[in-house]
Amino acid sequence: MIIDSHVHISLYNNNAKSLLEAFSVFLKEMEENEICGAIIIPDNIEGSDNIADLDKAIELIGERKNLFLLGSPQIIQRGSSELKRYQSLLQEGKIKGLKFFPGHDPYYPTDERCWPYYELCQKLDSPVLFHTGENSGDSDCAKWNDPKYIVEVAKKYPKLKVIITHYYWPKLDYCYEITKDVPNIYFELAALADAEVISKSGKIEKMKEVLRKTVSDRPDKVIFGTDWPMCKIKEHIELVKSFGLAEDIENMVFSQNSKKVYKLPL
Repeated sequence: MIIDSHVHISLYNNNAKSLLEAFSVFLKEMEENEICGAIIIPDNIEGSDNIADLDKAIELIGERKNLFLLGSPQIIQRGSSELKRYQSLLQEGKIKGLKFFPGHDPYYPTDERCWPYYELCQKLDSPVLFHTGENSGDSDCAKWNDPKYIVEVAKKYPKLKVIITHYYWPKLDYCYEITKDVPNIYFELAALADAEVISKSGKIEKMKEVLRKTVSDRPDKVIFGTDWPMCKIKEHIELVKSFGLAEDIENMVFSQNSKKVYKLPL
């Protein structure tokens, strides 16, 4: 069983001519790679024809029982004013957690406008996911999502499930060291098999070294994800399989940790 916990429905590299077609491409990719379930992350800017926002993602997913959603609050545009909306979506089970985009947007995880969302998610036992690291062609943006700020959040809300995606690439060792003693921090593997990420992060052996240490330290805190369509599903599966994990630990990374953290009915 493999769950891809980090997917976007978007037009990327001419993969499709419409979001509906891109969604169809993804469903085919799921089948080809034997993905049993997935978490779709909507963009937090509404109305784009190039990437699905929350309303469009809800429409595309329809009644499919193996596809799930996160919410994406617009911190810069709306602050914490969408709190009641996301509370309803979480309580109704329409979304499984919240994704924050520091680095895509100019705010820190410790921005006071985020606190009400963290408090809500801690109360409802719903995880929060943070974009971290560089964006392709933009290294300066990583100042906004430095894991030192995420550690502050995790310590302020010790019962909150805090997930770091992209492992603050290319500073893998720094991310490992600063987070390793914080028990409510999780790691999601999206984009870590991407050629640019690997190259800038110290090559494939460095990537494997840090990820093996992370799985060894906290096998219940590592979650499989890909960042499709910007990154390839198959390459991420091969990366995890290259660790040589025991079958039960590999199953935890590929599916069981995501099921538990996001409370997925799969």
